[in-house]
Amino acid sequence: MKHDQLKKTLSILAMAMFVLLLSAQTKTALASTIKAVVNGAVITDFDVAQRQRLEKLLSGNRRNLSRTAALNELIDDKLKLFEARNRRMTASDREIDVAIQNMAANAKLSKTRLLSIIKKSGINPETLKDWLKVQLSWRDLVAARSNSQVHVDEAEIYQMLSDQTKKDGTVKEAIRFDLTRVVFVVRSKASNGERNQRLKEAKRFRSSFASCSKDLDTARKLKDVAIEHVGRKSTTELPGPLAKRLRDTPVNKLTSPIKVSEGYEMIAVCGKKDLGKQETLRTEIQSKLRNEQGKMLERRYLSELRSTAVIDKR
Repeated sequence: MKHDQLKKTLSILAMAMFVLLLSAQTKTALASTIKAVVNGAVITDFDVAQRQRLEKLLSGNRRNLSRTAALNELIDDKLKLFEARNRRMTASDREIDVAIQNMAANAKLSKTRLLSIIKKSGINPETLKDWLKVQLSWRDLVAARSNSQVHVDEAEIYQMLSDQTKKDGTVKEAIRFDLTRVVFVVRSKASNGERNQRLKEAKRFRSSFASCSKDLDTARKLKDVAIEHVGRKSTTELPGPLAKRLRDTPVNKLTSPIKVSEGYEMIAVCGKKDLGKQETLRTEIQSKLRNEQGKMLERRYLSELRSTAVIDKR
């Protein structure tokens, strides 16, 4: 749930870079007045101004966050980060770097160019990194708590399933896939020639791929090829374009390679199962109920952190 929301937010952020290039340049915030202290951690006027600019960037120049709202978000961020540190679940520098690389790739920019644009828009790159650290850490904290506390009642699913079936008989059929990710890794400073060569190697491997059981083992022995077992995913859980690509890919075959931050990615379809209309609708209802419960849990979690924190607004 949180992971999909975060990916969507990062994609919006990447697209917004182009909008900001055309906007007027903002002045660098110089104020350093302390606005709040959260469990001993200081939040300044500069931090507040930076969050306002970042929010404007995240919204594609459409939302202006008030200073009060920005301060409250920063207070929440401090609490989330303290909780992540206490539970040893703080996002690593590597995770943050990968998130930035993905943002750059989505915007068809290099990482250096992306950070340059951020600077020109009046945002310190560290502000973005700090924000990402909180988002990634909080996502994992909420997911860990959700796994143990979010339980969807079968009776509620059945009731909603019955009601929905009476209302709508045109439910799409779903397919469940067994997936494995194959990435032909390309180093970040590779030349165009090297990249083209790796793409050719990926395409050549795809054309010879005929069996997940045998050829994935072969791939593991290749130099600079990463294999990740994704597991079972249904079309109701996947983005539309990816779901279509997987539908069109036969079992024991690879999707065509696409460029990602690490190199060239292909997905091995190692199994397909038609779930039928009723199962499709059930999955959608279960996902909806879990999302609703997850959002409530997240609000309670943050409320708990606030209730035990020492917050001094100035």
